[in-house]
Amino acid sequence: MNWSFYQIWNASLEEGKTEKILMPRRKIWASEMGGSYVDRFLKMTAVTPSNPPNFRSLRKFEAGNIWETIVGYVLDRAGILQRRQEWLSYQYPNLLPVTGKLDFVAGGKPDYDKAIDTINREFKWLPEFISRATRNIVSGLKEQFPDGLSHIILEIKSCSSFMFERYEKQNTASLQHKMQLFHYLKATGMEEGHIVYISKDDARLLEIAILNPSVIEETYHNDIKIMTEYLTNNEPPPLEKPIVLDNLLGNFSANWKVGYSSYLTMLYGLENQKEFDYKYKPVAERWNRVLGRIIDKKEMTENNKTAIEEMKQAGFEPDKIISLLNK
Repeated sequence: MNWSFYQIWNASLEEGKTEKILMPRRKIWASEMGGSYVDRFLKMTAVTPSNPPNFRSLRKFEAGNIWETIVGYVLDRAGILQRRQEWLSYQYPNLLPVTGKLDFVAGGKPDYDKAIDTINREFKWLPEFISRATRNIVSGLKEQFPDGLSHIILEIKSCSSFMFERYEKQNTASLQHKMQLFHYLKATGMEEGHIVYISKDDARLLEIAILNPSVIEETYHNDIKIMTEYLTNNEPPPLEKPIVLDNLLGNFSANWKVGYSSYLTMLYGLENQKEFDYKYKPVAERWNRVLGRIIDKKEMTENNKTAIEEMKQAGFEPDKIISLLNK
């Protein structure tokens, strides 16, 4: 009989899917912070999603779990893993509590020689590059920090090479990830944490430090305050704009908060992310081309003028955008 590893693997992932029972809640998940307010409101009031995660999304999540597991194993065998998967809550007076589960706390004073011996004996089942990397990590730590390491929180995020290069170019993490990590720092009183991005396409790593105290707290606090007001007043937040302006890059993009919405059909009348991308990504790209033509002082065509009017109708001010891009 013929058999297929592909079918067995897929079946095992699909069997692992469990339907979450939505219950009204008066607490914010740290991983939701920075996301769409209207999506969060609907989830917190137990409205059934019209667009739940599909199997592709679940597999992407599992791919992230694989990298997180490898990092945890490396930290453990290097002797610097202190805690993992710890639930942490924090609450400002009169605001909703926030709760979330950190990935790792690492640091301390390991027995470096014992760690290397453990790696040599126990890493036979892992690819050689992981064993080699772990030995190099331990050797480097032994040379640079013979008296041990301070404790820091590590939040592991795997992503596509496209997103990795975006974070690398900007030398910053996403606002959502910053707030999530800051929550763990706030809840523990720890002073430092690192967001570690791993490119799923080529295993590159990027590490962004977040401190406590930090200017991020203002954004963190404001997010909680706004969400508290919507939920307390039982007032659904406004819908997200389908196209947004990236203030760091100075260009338009299709709003991921809409494209990845669990309520995409219910709120925006779109069947799936593919339909959203088909409808709005070409518009964002067209607007960006027009911005480029304006910067290059090229003559505006009738189509260009139409695009400028579309920007204005969507609530954007092309003149101010150009002024910022020219600085």
